[in-house]
Amino acid sequence: MNAEARAELLARYQAAPKLLADAVAGSSIAQLDGAPPEPGWTARENVHHVSDIAVMGALRLRLMLLDIEVEMWPTDQDTMQKRLRNDKRPIGPALKTVEGLVESAVSILGSLREDEWTQPRPVPVARSASIEDWLAANTRHIEQHIDQIRYALTGTC
Repeated sequence: MNAEARAELLARYQAAPKLLADAVAGSSIAQLDGAPPEPGWTARENVHHVSDIAVMGALRLRLMLLDIEVEMWPTDQDTMQKRLRNDKRPIGPALKTVEGLVESAVSILGSLREDEWTQPRPVPVARSASIEDWLAANTRHIEQHIDQIRYALTGTC
C-alpha cells in the first residue's frame, strides 16, 4: 500500500466514529431495539459490538507495535452479545469508547515511520500481519457494522 492509499484509509478510520454516531442519531429506543429486516443484530447490539471489538483492537495494535505475539482470542460473538448485555445497555458510552479508541489509535498511527507500517508482526493465526493490515481490517469492520446499523434501522444501507 502506498502512502496515499494509507492516508485515505487512515482518514476513513478516523471518520468512522462520527459515521457510527450519525447512523444512530435521533433513533428512538424502539428503533435501536427493533428487529432488523433479516436475522441479525439490532442497531443497539451492532453499536456495542463495534465498541467491544474496538477495545480488543486497541490492545492488539499496542501488542503488535511491541512485537508481542498477539493471541487471537476465540470469541463467539453471539455469546459476547448476551454476556455483555449488549441488548440492554445504553449506546452513549459505547459510542464514546469507539471515538476515544480510534482517536488514540490515530495518534499512534500518525507517528509511525514508513518501515513500521509494513513490518511483519507476530500474529499466530496469520503467522504475521502488518499495521497496515490492522488498519484495513479495523476500518472495514466499523464500516460494515455501520451498514448493518443502517439496515437494521431502515432496511437499506
